[in-house]
Amino acid sequence: MRLVARLGSLRRCEAGAAAVEFALIAMVAISFLLGIVEFGRALYMRNELSFAADIATRKILINPAVTDGELEAAIRASITFGGGEALQMTFGTESVDGVSFRKIVLSQPLTLLVPNISTAGIMLTIDRRVPVA
Repeated sequence: MRLVARLGSLRRCEAGAAAVEFALIAMVAISFLLGIVEFGRALYMRNELSFAADIATRKILINPAVTDGELEAAIRASITFGGGEALQMTFGTESVDGVSFRKIVLSQPLTLLVPNISTAGIMLTIDRRVPVA
């Protein structure tokens, strides 16, 4: 009889319910917060790439004969986030409807701070077309 009474009291016991609920909610909340941090980092990196592309664009507009090496040096000098050595730069020319353009493409792979998440397909890319007179 005593064993049945104990089992019945265990079934109605709510002593650990708060801990279980906290564990479930905390897991979701921490994942959400880490997602916000990673999104903010990606947005920051993309803004830095855009700023670097704008600097290169201004250099081309001021001096259309500027070399690709000078553009690359200016871009690398303007990048402030770590890991700028993985930055890929492509320079080229194209013509659209008789107007010549210099094209700048900047690509930076995004490596997330959260471990064990596949980032094989995340690449931040900025491109600019600058008319050349």
